Amino acid sequence: MKMRRMHGNIVPALAACGLSVFQWIAAWPVLSAEPVIANCLVSLVEEAKVPAREAGVLLELAVREGDVVRVGEVIARIDDTQAQMDKRRAKAEHDQAAAKAESDVDVRYSIAAEKVAEAEHQKALESHAKVPGSVTEVERNRLKLNEQKGELQIEQAQLEMRMNELAAASKGVELEAAESAIERRLIKSPLDGVVVQIFPHQGEWMQPGDPLAHVVRIDKLRVEGFVNAGEWGADDVRDRPVTVEVRLAGSRRESFEGRIVFTSPLVQAGNNFRVVAEVDNRQNPDSERWLLRAGQSATMTIHSAQSPLPPIRKK
Repeated sequence: MKMRRMHGNIVPALAACGLSVFQWIAAWPVLSAEPVIANCLVSLVEEAKVPAREAGVLLELAVREGDVVRVGEVIARIDDTQAQMDKRRAKAEHDQAAAKAESDVDVRYSIAAEKVAEAEHQKALESHAKVPGSVTEVERNRLKLNEQKGELQIEQAQLEMRMNELAAASKGVELEAAESAIERRLIKSPLDGVVVQIFPHQGEWMQPGDPLAHVVRIDKLRVEGFVNAGEWGADDVRDRPVTVEVRLAGSRRESFEGRIVFTSPLVQAGNNFRVVAEVDNRQNPDSERWLLRAGQSATMTIHSAQSPLPPIRKK
């Protein structure tokens, strides 16, 4: 009886629209193939509260709120006077140790001295062989000892040269540590983004870990929403392209393209599961201001894998 009443209500409505029942049934899966999620939340993909890594006076603050920064760009500098002095001292000591390590004078002298001692000993042996007793046994032993001493002096000079090389390497590490101490007093942006907040003022004392600036990425944003698990499964929306539409001031609407990057394995209260898309932001050509902002509410349409993305709509 209920089905009859429903059929009796649907058929006249379809007839008024110029559709047959069969056309309506054929079109129903197509109309339901792409979930449309309202009240999605736009949020940040990346953000960082950039901290100080060393204690000291904030000597230089190179950015203001609203400035665009690139990854690795220096945004502030803590007083590094002492660190610069330590670097100069470490460099002088390293240069001295390196010069000493490169010198092989002692090795070359020991080799030359050993050759002389060997020649003297050999000559004494030849003289004794020709004229027995011309060189006493004590003298021959002394000359032999001198030759052995020359060989040991070569080894000693080579060992000292190796020790000098290790000392130079150690001073090189001290120089790197001094350079690192200077580098750690340069506060750099960890990502491409916009400075939205500056915490200290120039001239203030900073402790390690104190936040200096809040930097957010705005060229790419997240859009989070909930999909009805009774209508669509996780495989229906996973890794799918999306179109996100937001309403701006003056009833203006803008659309943005993106893709689902996370599908929650958990179904929450209300039989819904969470999905997250990453969307490419763009700037207003007139003001160069970014159109999509974190905190906005948006409507997200999840497209099928085969369907192309619709053209970006502007109103």
